[in-house]
Amino acid sequence: MDYEKKDNLQNTVEPMQAPSCSAGANPNCGECCSIFTDTAKRAAFGYQLETAVCECHDICVEDVRDICVRRKSLTTCIPCNPDGTAGCRGGFLPDGPPTIQSFRVLCAEERLSPQTGCDRIVNDIEFEVVLRYGSTLVVVTPKDTLTCMWYEFAQFPSGVFFPNTAAGLNQFRNELALIDGSCKVIIIDSVRVSTSGNDCLLVIDYKVVDKLWKHENLLVSAIKPYYSGNITVKQEFGQGHNIGPCSGSGSCGGIS
Repeated sequence: MDYEKKDNLQNTVEPMQAPSCSAGANPNCGECCSIFTDTAKRAAFGYQLETAVCECHDICVEDVRDICVRRKSLTTCIPCNPDGTAGCRGGFLPDGPPTIQSFRVLCAEERLSPQTGCDRIVNDIEFEVVLRYGSTLVVVTPKDTLTCMWYEFAQFPSGVFFPNTAAGLNQFRNELALIDGSCKVIIIDSVRVSTSGNDCLLVIDYKVVDKLWKHENLLVSAIKPYYSGNITVKQEFGQGHNIGPCSGSGSCGGIS
């Protein structure tokens, strides 16, 4: 009840006060301050405090140290028609390729490769594509594997690649000894269906930005727009939103 009374009191005086934000000693907080003091954005984002100061915060984060960028095309055969119409000599009669109804990343994971001397990171990605054959919808889940070799990783923020030499490989191995985990950005450039003779082919052009990170304790300059007594709860979205690992994803899909 006390919190409700406090909020109600705040709501009565907020229109009479112009929000203020001091960038402090760090001019890089100017962008955050402009958002904090914007009336429309304050209402849209539900900010509580009227005054904020850019302060130094001690946070534990996943600090990216190495990045690999790879482009790839995945090509897989798909039925040209769903009903299995037979030709005069048997086989299937292609009657035109299907169209793309929708697509998404179904699951993704990556792993180290001690079997090859820790010289690469192996990414497994599974897509889900819905094909339309007239009024019929068909779901396919093509899978692909993408490998980033040690010399394809650029160190962040310098942008310097590990040398494609024995010394560079040893440098990468020493880096892996410090790495705690990874994350990736998957960018689907295009999904299309093409024909080759009597075959229909599903082609997925995509890019992967593979990032290796280390748990770090960092000092950052930032502002806090809510009361210090606020309760923040973190939860990841589940089925339909969460892109989890491919292994063990069920009997109908997943990479073994």
